[in-house]
Amino acid sequence: MSGWLYLIVLLPAAYWLLVTVVGVLSVRKMSHPEKLLLTVQDAERLNDPQGISDWARSEGFGLDSQFDFDGLVGAGGVKMAVEGWYSPAKRLFLMHYHVQDKFYYEFVTGLEGEYSLTTSRSADSLALPFPPRVFMQVFENASLDALLQEHEKALAYFEQRFGVKPLEPDRPLRDLILQSLKAQMTYVQSQPLWQLKVGWWYLTRRRNLRNRSVVEQIESLDRDQ
Repeated sequence: MSGWLYLIVLLPAAYWLLVTVVGVLSVRKMSHPEKLLLTVQDAERLNDPQGISDWARSEGFGLDSQFDFDGLVGAGGVKMAVEGWYSPAKRLFLMHYHVQDKFYYEFVTGLEGEYSLTTSRSADSLALPFPPRVFMQVFENASLDALLQEHEKALAYFEQRFGVKPLEPDRPLRDLILQSLKAQMTYVQSQPLWQLKVGWWYLTRRRNLRNRSVVEQIESLDRDQ
């Protein structure tokens, strides 16, 4: 029995330590992302089995940029492939991330007043907190159509609530990504004892915020005040 109790205590502690170490290393690595995001051109990657490229073209998105992202900690040198699609009519980016057999996608809009909205398919996007006016909502396993619908609902709410509308990007996509990463990592590291909080953020934010719209998140904060 004592052996079982030992395992019951040890395994969660080991998992917590692993999450914390990986999280701290990731934050430190992504604090200097310039060398992590490499611009590439690889037409073969557009023949994705998920049909994301075909969907993007059918909805009026054009390919903006392709990257290799070398920011994965503990991945043995494996890079994440990134495609950025842009719709001028919607002032909207569709980001497609894939590494080996895993993939996810998200919609991103920059808005007036330094607001931004991301609607993602992956709960891992919630692992770390964001600076003020940067909003993230995640709907796991949602289709592209369903995810876009949720994104547009939130944009309508932002215009009604904050009086802000989508903006045309004022710089290349790579610069926008680098700016976003730096701002988030700076914000994370400004939190007291952030190294000890990384594991807690990873476990609780992914559980509590997934499948909750930003409308629900904001109105929940209003009720708590």
